[in-house]
Amino acid sequence: MKEEHKLILELIESYLEKNPSQRFGQALFNLNINEFQETTDPRNFNYNIRDIHGDSDINILERIKNRLDLMESRKSN
Repeated sequence: MKEEHKLILELIESYLEKNPSQRFGQALFNLNINEFQETTDPRNFNYNIRDIHGDSDINILERIKNRLDLMESRKSN
């Protein structure tokens, strides 16, 4: 297992420990691991899941950290 894998799993574990009522799939979306495809027209919502196969582990790790930082900053306000 790569170091990035361990870090991603640790962040997911920590998040789920703090939010035990959330389902695992919910956590993947809330942490921005899985995402919906972007839409170019806000009037036409696109609820297709974006394929993250090509995303690097570092990119996923950064998305998680950014999302956790955003959640934390919203708690502070």
